[in-house]
Amino acid sequence: MENKRDYLTKAILCLMVIAVLTGCVALCSMGGTAYAETADTSADAEPYGLVTKIALDMGTSGTEVFAEAQNVFTLGNSTIQVYVFIYSSPTYQESYKDMTLENQKFIGDLDIHKSVRTSAPINGVQRFWKARMMYKFDNRDWVAKETVALLIDVNGNLV
Repeated sequence: MENKRDYLTKAILCLMVIAVLTGCVALCSMGGTAYAETADTSADAEPYGLVTKIALDMGTSGTEVFAEAQNVFTLGNSTIQVYVFIYSSPTYQESYKDMTLENQKFIGDLDIHKSVRTSAPINGVQRFWKARMMYKFDNRDWVAKETVALLIDVNGNLV
């Protein structure tokens, strides 16, 4: 009797696993929801992707400051449009809208593990800098992310 109960339990668990896997495969083939954050109304991309993670980073090479967006992970066949911006200001600003746009770059489809970068020269002036990006995952809404404002001195060092 105990062996029959164990067998039934294992059979039910096996069927449940098969049902969950079948559901995942069906969801993958239909498209799904992006777990992302962020406005273009283009509907050229088809919704095949399930999830994406786009990271935003800002840094300095000593003579210039850069903003970089990287496709860390994407599940499914997706089109990910990305704009990356770099802003500066001589004084601290909470909003990028109150800063000067120094440079920007666009890529029509950022593949997994690839990045898009824009930069601007420091020009021997200490300023506050902020990186910002907007990305569109397939035909979903735009998502925006930005860094905090960082003070970078005349030699490209973080103050």
